[in-house]
Amino acid sequence: MSISFEQIPADNLVPIFATEFGGSMSAKSGAMPWKNLIIGQPLVSKMDEDGSLTLITSDEQADALYGAGSQLALMVKAFRKNTKSSELWVLPIADDSTADAATGTLTFTVAGTEVTPKLATGGTVRLMVSGQSCPVNVSAGDSAADIATKAAAAINAKTNLPVTASASSGVVTLTAKNLGAYGNGIDVRWNHNQGEVLPDGLSITLSAMANGGADPSYEDAKVKETCAGNWFNMIVIGSSDADNITYIKEMLDERWTAIVQQTGVMCFSLNGGAEADFTTKANAQNSQEIVIAALPKSPTSGAEKASALFGCIAPKALNDPAAPLHNYAVAGVVAPRRDDREDFYGNNRLLKAGCAVMTAAEDGSVFTSRIVTTYKRNAQGVQDKSYMQLETVLTLSYLRWDWNNALALKYPHAKLAPDGSKFGKGQQVMTPSLGKAELIARYKIWEEKGLVYDSEGFAQNVVVELDPNDEYAMNFLIPAHLIKQFFVSKSKLVFD
Repeated sequence: MSISFEQIPADNLVPIFATEFGGSMSAKSGAMPWKNLIIGQPLVSKMDEDGSLTLITSDEQADALYGAGSQLALMVKAFRKNTKSSELWVLPIADDSTADAATGTLTFTVAGTEVTPKLATGGTVRLMVSGQSCPVNVSAGDSAADIATKAAAAINAKTNLPVTASASSGVVTLTAKNLGAYGNGIDVRWNHNQGEVLPDGLSITLSAMANGGADPSYEDAKVKETCAGNWFNMIVIGSSDADNITYIKEMLDERWTAIVQQTGVMCFSLNGGAEADFTTKANAQNSQEIVIAALPKSPTSGAEKASALFGCIAPKALNDPAAPLHNYAVAGVVAPRRDDREDFYGNNRLLKAGCAVMTAAEDGSVFTSRIVTTYKRNAQGVQDKSYMQLETVLTLSYLRWDWNNALALKYPHAKLAPDGSKFGKGQQVMTPSLGKAELIARYKIWEEKGLVYDSEGFAQNVVVELDPNDEYAMNFLIPAHLIKQFFVSKSKLVFD
């Protein structure tokens, strides 16, 4: 019998008309599995210990589970502002109970010689907290204490803010809702937008948010163990702590290997931060698995910037991993003030350091510019651009998955033999020549999808051979020419 059956027994004697199905001829790899993960801190009132992986489908669900204004709920909202269709999981990591909450103050002063000076005219104080607008209406006759009371009430009325407020004697004290370093650098400002001014006679002094304790430890929270068995393509972390970054990188390093083959990348950012803060952080990293979302001096928190960026690019990367992640609108991120925005040279310095750069348009809209990883040097410390582009990492991840999946679907129970062997029709036997034909055919499919190029050159250089040291194995050399992204146009216009 030359046809190999899987379900019909060869020694059956019972009369039967049996037909089994085999899908090897029609097997298609389809879309790559894609899941996104956000790791962040819920409110203590919602969760005083670490939680479990949860699929999130709405902003309301995140608020209910983790608390409005918590780091985790805000990250979910930033991600979902950019995509509602992408599969999103979250992992809540409880605050370090030994840490303090960051605090800051707004001191209101009304000019005048009276014992208790009062405003001559009313108006609006255009406060902004972590990129969220929080207007405070004031009236003629209000004292500094009155204005502080109104400001605290306005802040507390907006449950989506990451702080609470209290007022006393013209001073508003702001307290981060989450304990730890996340509260440090929560941006507090006023008159962010052009044309906004304080009411006549009113001034404000800011003592910036500071003195929060440490971030919770992802290692102590056993993030690796919790994520085991789950393939997450994109991971956003709410922490910029060096130990937490290293811990997640180690998890991704293991998943990058040919044994696990669950490639993923992580993204984080900084609260506020000048150009030098971002370049310093990026220069300390060197990995194709790490993306630093950079928009210096944006009032939006770092956790939300990173979540918004990956929310923007995740569905694009799923549809086409090689397509340039350039010039896409990033919703939910507030642009820096015009005089704080990076120029050409500043953005170039950020990119060279390994920062994924976002830029602001004239109207304040934020767009992706060029999404690079922090990879800059090879294992010998020599400058290397192999994995610089996130698109390269995503394309490699897809090609590896698609090739392995194609073989597994079409040849799930194949035998192995050298070329030149004679087998009956219907036998599923893999040979080097058949393997080479399958690989070249797959490469042409990738070329049609715009993931690679030069299929003719590929066919000439591909190598498929039986493993000389393992009679059960066949080796493939896949000299792929990855498609590149059109980022730079260099023209010289000459004239007479």
